[in-house]
Amino acid sequence: MQSDGRYRLYSRTVLTAQERNVLYWTAEGKTQWEISVILGIAETTVKTHLKNSRLKLEASNKTHTVVKAIRQSELPLCGRLHWLTIEGKQASAIESKDDLNARTGLRVSGRCPNRPHLAKILQKVDDWIKEAHTPVELFAALDRGCTVLGFDAVMLSCHKSTKEALLLDPTYSTIPLDVMREYKRQNWIENDVLLPHIIGGSRAFIWDSTFDRYRDPRGQGFLQFLKQFRLAAGILVPLEDEEGFKSFVSLHAYFQTQFDLNLIDAVEAFGKNAKKKADELGI
Repeated sequence: MQSDGRYRLYSRTVLTAQERNVLYWTAEGKTQWEISVILGIAETTVKTHLKNSRLKLEASNKTHTVVKAIRQSELPLCGRLHWLTIEGKQASAIESKDDLNARTGLRVSGRCPNRPHLAKILQKVDDWIKEAHTPVELFAALDRGCTVLGFDAVMLSCHKSTKEALLLDPTYSTIPLDVMREYKRQNWIENDVLLPHIIGGSRAFIWDSTFDRYRDPRGQGFLQFLKQFRLAAGILVPLEDEEGFKSFVSLHAYFQTQFDLNLIDAVEAFGKNAKKKADELGI
């Protein structure tokens, strides 16, 4: 048995696809129950996969050891470049709830986690966007950027003149099609409580479908719609555009998350860079 956090690189090849998926979400900090929901398998199956993976990786039986091994490895799981090999000092994070509320005017419960290397991760994302020479390459960069920033879905909508075009015909979106079909079928655009922050707002807006409350039952119903489709929380960022047109970027998470000022700044920069490149490519 090898020491904690170390394993033979060639042993990665013996992991099954589902074992790799379980390790991926474990490294993302998801609980075994959350992983079972994401992958559509029993919680006992998740436990079995973790146990088998530890044996194959010749690690200890502690989850943190496997997670550490994954993060130290340059081999990506699930084809997603989530673990970047970045050296340097940890970026400082502003963790005060009062500071965040003063910045955004929002309620944010608890203290925000320190996100290591966020500045350098953002630089990497910026490089991906700058290196894109086609819409397909840009969309791939946005998807990768969404992942490394810790979110599950992204929507970029540029230079739209109506709210319908803004939300129903975005420049790029990884929100599942069944969600958008139901959004359109149920005409939620008329009661979308997030839309005013896109159209009339000028700064980032954090939303949470579990803890936010609206007196208007239609507004609260929209949050229930988001929860129904596992859209738990996210950040919306209105982007500067010509008069008469609107643009925005939004990142969405399938599980509850916490936000700090550094992350908000990173998402704003991500959106500005994405729109700039989209304008250059004419999309």
